[in-house]
Amino acid sequence: MRNYLTALLMLFTAGLIGQPRFPALSPEGSIRQKVGLTTISVMYERPAARGRKIFGDLVPYGKLWRTGAGNCTKIKVDRDVVISNKVLPPGTYSLLTIPGQSEWTIILNSDTTLYGTGGYDESKDVVRFKVKPEMTGRHYESFTIDIDVVQNDAELNLSWEKTRVAFKIKTETDQLVMKMVTEDLLSGKIKDPQLLAMGAEYYYFLDRDLETGIALINKALEYKKTSWYYALKVDLLTKRKQYTEAIETLKLNIDYVKTNPEKWTEEQLNNVLEGQEIQMRELQKKIKEVHPAYGK
Repeated sequence: MRNYLTALLMLFTAGLIGQPRFPALSPEGSIRQKVGLTTISVMYERPAARGRKIFGDLVPYGKLWRTGAGNCTKIKVDRDVVISNKVLPPGTYSLLTIPGQSEWTIILNSDTTLYGTGGYDESKDVVRFKVKPEMTGRHYESFTIDIDVVQNDAELNLSWEKTRVAFKIKTETDQLVMKMVTEDLLSGKIKDPQLLAMGAEYYYFLDRDLETGIALINKALEYKKTSWYYALKVDLLTKRKQYTEAIETLKLNIDYVKTNPEKWTEEQLNNVLEGQEIQMRELQKKIKEVHPAYGK
């Protein structure tokens, strides 16, 4: 009897495995994006247009929409963020919308157990605000959520058919970085030249607070001299249009390279020096544009 039951179970299991399966009409989608020091994740289901008119028809104007299909769309953040001037603490939130022809309402709600919009409770809204829709340059067959990173903040895009709405998610990365720079790096609490140079590079590429970037690279050079540190200081000074100081720093870099060839081959060393001489001429040209009498 035991052997019979075992054989019957094996036949039943094999039958289940062999059964045909259909693909989901609204497959699951997700995106996980690091934005500054914050991780933002979105989990949703992606309905397809399949030749149907979407907004104003399949998705009516003026009515609450699940903003996807099936289970509610969820947004998760692991740090405080700011959305529509409201601080949103770490956690997971459902995303719902009320589409309109000229204006959408975006809703983040604390209830993440919703299926569709059934059971939606407005009193659990955490943030609610309005945005303007816009036409896209392409057709989105499937509902798509993506995250664009703009200087440590995020722009979350909802796109379907030829309609797109977007809203900003602000992180507190800049404040956290500035606190670390002030309390740990500029104070001398941390004396790691590599970390100081990375901080200077951070400000250089964001093109903001370049004075702090210069202060950081100056401290890095106090602890260690390298061609990269000098070059980064030249770039920061150039971006601030402090061309005279940039030239003086470039001269220091040229002297450093000549006396400290590091691990360069002779050919590499010549290429580095040639590049520095070209940069010197470009800086001198910029000074002459501001001060025509320079060098005479």
